[in-house]
Amino acid sequence: MNFEWLFLRPIAHRGLHDERYPENSIPAYRQAIEHGYNIEIDVHVTKDGEVVVFHDDNLKRVCGVDKKIKDCTLAELKTYRLKNTDYTIPTFDEFLACVDGKTGVLCEIKGLNPFDHSIEKATLKKLEGYEGNMALQSFNFGAVGYIRRHSDLPVGELCTWSSMDGKNQRWKPVNFMGKMWVCKFTKPTFIAYDVKAVDDSLPHNKWIEKWATKLPILFWTVNSEEKIDYARRYANNIIFEDMPLDVIEEAVGTFMPFKCGFGENK
Repeated sequence: MNFEWLFLRPIAHRGLHDERYPENSIPAYRQAIEHGYNIEIDVHVTKDGEVVVFHDDNLKRVCGVDKKIKDCTLAELKTYRLKNTDYTIPTFDEFLACVDGKTGVLCEIKGLNPFDHSIEKATLKKLEGYEGNMALQSFNFGAVGYIRRHSDLPVGELCTWSSMDGKNQRWKPVNFMGKMWVCKFTKPTFIAYDVKAVDDSLPHNKWIEKWATKLPILFWTVNSEEKIDYARRYANNIIFEDMPLDVIEEAVGTFMPFKCGFGENK
């Protein structure tokens, strides 16, 4: 399995979006392609079984409608607009036709139920015959395991972390994920880790250093020069947004050298 492409160029988070072109919109993808960046996206499945590219479970933040993707048909979703523009929520088919192998894609499988494989099943079905560079990832350990069993595509375990301070009610599962113990079960081909977990105010992250000797590491979401510096310490590449492109270009090739046998699972 060759997925070195995932680490050769920075990855544009939800496309190269800005004030003109909203996140996860076709023109945001075209901008990323034009500048030679890989693209990170998110997929959900609609009420009528269509795969669409959208980050949130709910439409409220981006479309101003308090309704969940899973409760809408595709026809209904197409009546809504992204961030008060003329652009609509793209289907996965429309996204694939836009990219058409011109750049690499990192696709996040949404959903947290480890026993419901509807999103990953539908996504893999859509990818049959697609010849471009494609990698999948998910927080959902059930999705990561399913993709490993049913696909030859590279698949990453998404991980975040919070300190045990009593303020975050989810600290127990997040702490488990942040120490990446879940990777022992899911056996991903790479790890995508929350850059906030290596903030200077936090303890030195020995867990990333340990796993970096086993698997390639991506950091998300990098949106400042300070976070680029954090990534240089621990990660092999970044998922970025809201950054000057000259700063991103200067960062290419400056991240941590691979400490693992590339693509090997240990």
